[in-house]
Amino acid sequence: MLRVERSGPFAIWTVDRPEAKNALNMETLDQLYRAIEASATDATLRAVVLTGAGDAFVSGGDLRELRDRTSAHDAEVFADAGSRVCDALESLHVPVIAALPGPAFGGGAELAVACDLRIAEPTAKISFKQVRMGVTTAWGAIGRLVAIVGHASASRLLYTGHEVLAVHAMAMGLVDSVCESGTCVPAALAWASDIAQGSPRAVAEMKALLRATRVNIGVHERARFVATWTGQEHSDAVAAYFSRRPPPWTK
Repeated sequence: MLRVERSGPFAIWTVDRPEAKNALNMETLDQLYRAIEASATDATLRAVVLTGAGDAFVSGGDLRELRDRTSAHDAEVFADAGSRVCDALESLHVPVIAALPGPAFGGGAELAVACDLRIAEPTAKISFKQVRMGVTTAWGAIGRLVAIVGHASASRLLYTGHEVLAVHAMAMGLVDSVCESGTCVPAALAWASDIAQGSPRAVAEMKALLRATRVNIGVHERARFVATWTGQEHSDAVAAYFSRRPPPWTK
């Protein structure tokens, strides 16, 4: 589920599924999209903080819900649901700050790079684990990641699926700041207060200008996700995940 709160002119959206390490199921994606949609016409809103409950940001897609959804249609539905959320975050008229108390893996990493800024606690890790699950990214992350860290660093992150600690993520520009443990939301709200010192219209127009610099390759990304989602290697990876063993190609 998504917990929606308000702190003055700022919204705090918390993915609250600690029993699943805040993994994204379809219901949570829908709730997140509806929260964005409801905020799109809120003239009093100045910034949004997106975070996760407990000690995780978002651990990825919820494989317990998705493990039996193996058709091309299933893949298209999941890809479109996540893309709709990430595109809406990027298009929202106010900046969105991702506050990472812990891991942002797979779809969680895609969600984080769809935000304008990222602040992380020291134990937080970011990983584009998709290749280790036999799939590609699906929600438009490629263009966003290249824009944030550059082609070479994006290639390394995407090809290896390495888990990058917050301090190293900050060194490559993937995270904008590392805060003290337990303080990512207050730190993000402090950034939101700085943002609120500017003209609301000017901030909105600045965000639109920044968005216009990025080339959208989402259509190609979606097609490759569907192709890999329905492939044998993804099936093998999901089976290995639930059996707590390495996928067959690592042997």
